[in-house]
Amino acid sequence: MEGQPHQPNGGEYQRQPERPGANSYGTNDPERQAEIKQARTDAAEERRRDRARLERLVELGMTPDDAEALIEFDHYVSDHLRPQALEAREPFSTAAEIEAALTYLPRIEVVDTASHERGIRHGLWIEADQEPDELEADIRAMLDSSPTPEATAWAIHATEGFAGLDLRGYTDTRLIAQLAKGVAEHGAAYAAWVGIVGTDNHDLLERFTDFHVGSYDSAEAWAREAASDLEWPQQLDNALDPMLRRFVVIDYTRFARDARQSWDVVQGVDSRTHVFMR
Repeated sequence: MEGQPHQPNGGEYQRQPERPGANSYGTNDPERQAEIKQARTDAAEERRRDRARLERLVELGMTPDDAEALIEFDHYVSDHLRPQALEAREPFSTAAEIEAALTYLPRIEVVDTASHERGIRHGLWIEADQEPDELEADIRAMLDSSPTPEATAWAIHATEGFAGLDLRGYTDTRLIAQLAKGVAEHGAAYAAWVGIVGTDNHDLLERFTDFHVGSYDSAEAWAREAASDLEWPQQLDNALDPMLRRFVVIDYTRFARDARQSWDVVQGVDSRTHVFMR
């Protein structure tokens, strides 16, 4: 077919030569391309972690909207508040202390039950790591503003920042404040402690530091530290011939498994292993 004036080469597509610098990175600088590639990888990993955390929070009873809001807030803390917090105080000794201090911000949503029974949503989100009388004052203020006359009864409708603890049904403000302060200070390790001892004994809840041995990346990591504290490797070095010593190893996995008969070893919502004396 004869080509039309506005279609060179009879209308066949002509591939244009690639322009210098025309790529998905927007630059031909290898170092800059490597930086952009790493940033894309980091962003994809962050999205994956956010999705996993969202699913976990929803499993724990949080609404998807509240879970997304909490994740966004944590990003804000990480981007804007965490550097200031780290500059303002003495350096943390462990990564777990950073996690506990900056991630767990316990809050409760208290609702007016009389209004709730009438199909009216009336409540208030309250920072829970306060003194009991301060919690009671916030709750009274919520009840005083209730659309239901003379409302006096209240209940916890939702929680966040409690490292997996479920406080729905609790009305003891002393206990609520104690749990919130424990989680705010010690993070998921304290929630693990509550899971072991329950909530009936206030004095025992206060003795977290008396029983907490430590928090570790795995049970085996704890076993290795315990064996080192007991100087087992050095004892083997002293007791065995050097040629034999290199063939003798400690079974840390078995040690961690057998030690559960004498120690409380719990995996927290932070996926770390928390160890307590009995």
